[in-house]
Amino acid sequence: MAIKYTINGRCRNQEAVHIYICNIFKALKIHRLSTKNIDIEFKGKLEDDAQGFCTGDKTQASIQIARKSSGRNMSFMIQMQTLAHELTHAKQFLRGELDYDDNGDFTWKNRSGKGYKYKNQPWEKEADKYEKLLFLECFPFHIDIR
Repeated sequence: MAIKYTINGRCRNQEAVHIYICNIFKALKIHRLSTKNIDIEFKGKLEDDAQGFCTGDKTQASIQIARKSSGRNMSFMIQMQTLAHELTHAKQFLRGELDYDDNGDFTWKNRSGKGYKYKNQPWEKEADKYEKLLFLECFPFHIDIR
């Protein structure tokens, strides 16, 4: 059995996106987590002009990908790179690496995540490290994209 996921909202090139997601699941070694679920939603614009968000716990993750950021349309390829970043966060939640404490603050590998500046957060460093690598290794470039 494979991990379950859904895609909601307007998403271009759905065949390529499904292949891409499955390839990322394998690269992140979460493809066999059959009791887990990831919901992915493509939205017009996100809060704080973010390109993407991920929330979750050990059983499920919810991802939102913006189609617009900073007042401009995000290209399909930037959306896909953002999806790789957010799927890395989903892996972190599902594996119990990233979580929330009783106050709603992040914890990383059972330690408080407080005190880190955004770009120094270990979970962000990992997602930043993998987003381009996953995109380049997992995107099905052989499929005609329009």
